[in-house]
Amino acid sequence: MNPLYEQLIGYLQTGAIIQTGSLLFTKGSAPQVPGAMAIFEREKVLGGTLGGGLLEAEAQKVAALSASTGESALQWIHFQSDLEDQTGAICGGSALFLIDANPEGHLEVYRQLIDSLHRRKSGALFTTIKFSGSPVPTLQRIWIERQDYLPETITSILFSEDLDTKQIIDSRTPCYIETEGEKEEKTILFIEPIHPISQLIIVGAGHIGQALCRISSLVDFEITVVDDRPELAVPSRFPEASGIICQPLQKAFETISLTSDTYVVIATQGHRTDILALRACIGSDAAYIGVIGSKRKTTLMGQKFIAEKWATPDEWRFVHTPVGIDIHSRTVNEIAVSILAELIKERHEIKFSRSKKQVTAIVLAAGKSTRMGQQKLLMPFEGKSMVAAVVTKIAGSAASRIIVVTGSDRNKMEGELKAYPVSFANNERYDEGMLTSVQAGVAAAGPEADGHLILLGDQPMVSEAVINRLIAVFQKTGKGLVVPAFKGKRGHPVLIASRYKDEIRKINPDTGLRELFLNHPDDILEIEFESEAVLKDIDTPEDYRRETN
Repeated sequence: MNPLYEQLIGYLQTGAIIQTGSLLFTKGSAPQVPGAMAIFEREKVLGGTLGGGLLEAEAQKVAALSASTGESALQWIHFQSDLEDQTGAICGGSALFLIDANPEGHLEVYRQLIDSLHRRKSGALFTTIKFSGSPVPTLQRIWIERQDYLPETITSILFSEDLDTKQIIDSRTPCYIETEGEKEEKTILFIEPIHPISQLIIVGAGHIGQALCRISSLVDFEITVVDDRPELAVPSRFPEASGIICQPLQKAFETISLTSDTYVVIATQGHRTDILALRACIGSDAAYIGVIGSKRKTTLMGQKFIAEKWATPDEWRFVHTPVGIDIHSRTVNEIAVSILAELIKERHEIKFSRSKKQVTAIVLAAGKSTRMGQQKLLMPFEGKSMVAAVVTKIAGSAASRIIVVTGSDRNKMEGELKAYPVSFANNERYDEGMLTSVQAGVAAAGPEADGHLILLGDQPMVSEAVINRLIAVFQKTGKGLVVPAFKGKRGHPVLIASRYKDEIRKINPDTGLRELFLNHPDDILEIEFESEAVLKDIDTPEDYRRETN
């Protein structure tokens, strides 16, 4: 969650008369970056900062005036004095800040924001600033989760057709857009990406876990401690933790959402429990997994995981073993410091240095459903239609985009999914076979896709966890054809690197995708799953009854 927005809601719920300040845009050197925020009570700063110094002092004055008039304000400040100036504003830059005189009008938006962060969902806060012939701006704010569609109130004022909201959110860099013309006729849109605080899962409530929890709370980690020993997993030993889970380790991980901003450190009482914990998270989308132990112990663990097909070699190389940076640590506190140092390093590189492959999910939904006798993808499944059940699982996954390929029932399919975060590609050649739908989806994905996850619209049994593991493996490996398997038999969905898009376009529909796999056997990576769902689809009334009863 975001402590400053939690603080803001707390003040608003008490009825306090406060103002918020937001830094929207900077030129040259400035004391803070766009997105910086402060909470004011007239000239008093209650929380946050716009950078201190002259900028914050000026914002405090404007906030005090806004408190008196009830009018919001947008103002530039320039730092271009010389060395003799008593204010010290000599860095040479400029900054544009906004004072919201009535943040209580957006209380529900802030509640939605915090609710998303509690569910560990990223999103963007959209602030629209309109002047409409007046020097006093009117403000509108909405909160959009990453996977949601933008409402028309926002799309109507987007001044660039190339604007990609999901890309802005993933970049973690605010976006400032304004119309041309005089100030009193301008419309400004400020998009602020907001993410949950990085989640740290400490598996093991012993001395090292306790020390790591204590120091990690100082550097913006939301900490959960997991252990199956009730005498150790107690709040009094971990006052800094947001949550403590005292359950068998595999069951505990069923209650934890392991996202691309989750960091896992495993330091249990022995190698057996280390293995149980690692098995529960190694196939996830977690940003970091570390296991404590000697080189010999972790080498033996790696051999076992690969031999048992619990992990691929690439997945094992992703695990930090032994955990921590080598700083010649000996004491418990020194070991905790070495682990935290590695966590900080990895977090920064993951967020700002390493590029992440973008995977577009392509749902094949163009067929006639001849064997079913009706359009099966619109039949009920888990409280929604079959195709909507598939889309829902993808929307909660690590996929960056969803394309649904339509065909025989195009209008019905688009109507069914109009409220979902998807785009459509129509396949007019759907009666020539499934490959034509794959070709239409890959073509629609465009050059920004690094990989294409091909999903069957009649396979709603495939879980979000399966989708996430395929994507996670693709992120960690150089293999271009990632395939799920159950007891050695290959299934769906399959993930195909974008380097094959031209070859896919040229494949004969009568041959199908198997030609691609036959041509590149050395580039195939099979991922063994414990669920038979990767082999099942719904083609007949008997299949449907089997999966819905």
